[in-house]
Amino acid sequence: MKKLWQKDGSKLNPEVEAFETGGDLLLDQRLIKYDCLGSIAHAKMLHRIGILSKEELSQLLAGLTKILQLYKQGKFNMEMGDEDMHTKIEDYLTGKYGEVGGKIHTGRSRNDQILTAVRLYCKDQLESIEKELDILIGSFTKFFKKYGSIKMPGFTHMQKAMPSSIAIWSGGFIESLQDDKKTLKNAADINNQSPLGSAAGYGVPLKLDRIYTAKLLGFARVQNNPLYCQNSKGKIEAVILASLVNILQTINKFASDVMLFTTTEFQYFKTSSSVRTGSSIMPQKKNLDLAELLRSKVHVVLGNYTQIVSMSGNLISGYNRDLQDTKKPLLESLEITLNSVKVTNILLNNLIPDKIALEASLTEEMYATERALNLVKKGMSFRKAYKTIKAEDL
Repeated sequence: MKKLWQKDGSKLNPEVEAFETGGDLLLDQRLIKYDCLGSIAHAKMLHRIGILSKEELSQLLAGLTKILQLYKQGKFNMEMGDEDMHTKIEDYLTGKYGEVGGKIHTGRSRNDQILTAVRLYCKDQLESIEKELDILIGSFTKFFKKYGSIKMPGFTHMQKAMPSSIAIWSGGFIESLQDDKKTLKNAADINNQSPLGSAAGYGVPLKLDRIYTAKLLGFARVQNNPLYCQNSKGKIEAVILASLVNILQTINKFASDVMLFTTTEFQYFKTSSSVRTGSSIMPQKKNLDLAELLRSKVHVVLGNYTQIVSMSGNLISGYNRDLQDTKKPLLESLEITLNSVKVTNILLNNLIPDKIALEASLTEEMYATERALNLVKKGMSFRKAYKTIKAEDL
């Protein structure tokens, strides 16, 4: 496939080509839909400002719609030798409609094309994660209402400390997830701005209607400064991943608790066999691998966050090819988080408190603070009450 920038007779070294595009083609495959949507909006705008005739617009829309159909059917796929999805889509349009296909790139660069496709992809993924968060919060709320009255130990320093309850334990995750949702919505808002029409970072000498394309694509607003469109690549991705890390931190805490509280030493909770695995050598094992894997995901995404921040540092203003390598950690992190929220909900819905074991573990020493406060109610200073109870326990 001839590259958009390629001069007649020139040829890129095949090893260089494989190095530059190999892994990225697989990522582009997931973004084809969004690049087509960006191109549809761009074509409509070009017609609106007089660059495309009505007939030319009709041809391009038909071609882009056909690509979307083929993509949905699994028949429009990136292959080795393709430069990127932008080139593949434009080549398809040119092959079908001739010079009309060559007009679709008017006023654009592949730089604002990929920015737009990634923003649209993130927009959809963040909306999906928010919906799954709402479902998970709902499940925790049901768990809270069903089991909240059951007492359980509260821990500090990995030791039993004071009496607590399922209501306090599960309620803590509800409030944490509600905060996580706020940071997610903030990231979604920052992402929700259209870079289309900023070209390579310096605009073009055409009267592009960027507000029109932003509305067509469902963006809340236009990202005005064309150079910042490029400079924000890596920055906005980092904002998104920071919000995902918050969610996965909450999930990590829940998974860590579940791992501890379902051990044979604790037996505070039981789990359904549908969320457990076994051992290939030990017949008795009932492994809660799901919780272990959920526990690990915050570290994976935190690593991706560090990668993106590092990748976008020390670069001068404008596009730098280094930023291509932010795509993989971004897409991977969104997928990991979406799936993690979904399966956390499954784990929670298969978690059952053992009331007898929980309440039996509320041993006498855990009421020491309460006993000290009872002395305070009778007029004793807290410090003297503290020492009095401590002496009794010794």
